[in-house]
Amino acid sequence: MVIRGLAGAAILLCSSGALAQQLTVIGHGAESLGAQAIMAGDYAGAEQQIRAADVSKFDPARQINLGVVLAKTGRAAEAEKLFKRVLVEDPVDLTTVNGQTISSHEVADRALEYFRARRLALK
Repeated sequence: MVIRGLAGAAILLCSSGALAQQLTVIGHGAESLGAQAIMAGDYAGAEQQIRAADVSKFDPARQINLGVVLAKTGRAAEAEKLFKRVLVEDPVDLTTVNGQTISSHEVADRALEYFRARRLALK
């Protein structure tokens, strides 16, 4: 099942390092759910857009994008909680910009692996 309303805006963050590439941003359109702001590095603006979006707080795209913002602003523990919450819900398919479909669980698993790898790198 593809989430209705997704316009195919899933973008891998391509900042330096392999870890950053594991965080995926999902968006219902060019500016919704903070996707454009996240890509521009405007995490405060992205967070404001995500929290103000007219979608359920349990929407996996919302939780994923908010998790990315929290991770990028030093709130890893809060971000991990959101990604774990995505895994508790039934998986849904999200459509990427290039037309590929990815499971919300796969996105959350990748994000949690990002945190595990980051913790190992800090040891």
